[in-house]
Amino acid sequence: MARKPRTAFPATPGSGAADTPEEAGRKPRRAPMFVKGAASLDTAQQSAAAETRMYRMLPVDLIDPSPIRDRIDISEDLETLKRSLAEEGQQIPILVRPKPGDRYEIVTGRRRLQATKEIGRDQIQAFVRRMSDEEAFIAQGVENNARLETSFIERARTILSALETGFTQVQVEKFLGVDQTMISRMKTIYTGLGESLVMAIGPARGIGRRKWERLQKLVAESGSPTEILATEVPALPDSVERFDALLEVMERRAPKAPRAAPARVKSGTDLGHGLTASRKGKALTLKGGRQTPEALLEFLEARLPALLEEFTEKSK
Repeated sequence: MARKPRTAFPATPGSGAADTPEEAGRKPRRAPMFVKGAASLDTAQQSAAAETRMYRMLPVDLIDPSPIRDRIDISEDLETLKRSLAEEGQQIPILVRPKPGDRYEIVTGRRRLQATKEIGRDQIQAFVRRMSDEEAFIAQGVENNARLETSFIERARTILSALETGFTQVQVEKFLGVDQTMISRMKTIYTGLGESLVMAIGPARGIGRRKWERLQKLVAESGSPTEILATEVPALPDSVERFDALLEVMERRAPKAPRAAPARVKSGTDLGHGLTASRKGKALTLKGGRQTPEALLEFLEARLPALLEEFTEKSK
């Protein structure tokens, strides 16, 4: 069932959806997955031009995280941002929305908030906007696509989190531009791996759906609790290396498919070229007919010692 918006007041321009220029020089991003959502946000922003754009100073301990979990490692490349804030000050306010009890919920600028806390500052510049759940969700997605490329598993995390928060698959499809088949796949992969295992691996940028799907199937076949597997993830510095190492371990643990039993020769089996085979007890008889070339019989006769030698080697 679709959630009702908390308020009809949309966001306004100047919300600081991206962490630029404080995050200049970051890696190129992939094509946005929030194409439809971004358009909706633009419309909402334009309709709220009359609302004040003045920011205020807020205590950082009054700002709660968003219920939509997406980024796996918010500290990624955070040192550059911390230096910028310490040396140049905060250039772009974060965006929050009010909550009951004189508290606030972060919408955009989560890394700025984290960096501010880590350099020991107890207040931060913030725009306060009344926003519906849908508008906040879209704004958060726009911020992600204005920064570093999100990985497959981070997008899956966003989708699962949105569904758990109360958004429907139809809404997620509309806001994120991801079809419902892919939404279902992402949900299956993420829930199959579990939060603790995914967090132990990390974002693993560049690892696509097929590899994550393979890992999820191997984990399911192993029967091992994902919480236990999370403690076995190799302690490597790069999340792609951690993913590859775990996948290799799970491949080795996977039960090998039993070899198919060799087909027994039935009495009178036609092998072609007029050649038939029959077996009675421990007697195996090959019999040629009028159409059987003499060269074929000579070939088979010459191959018998090699076949026996091959059998002996495999039997060791």
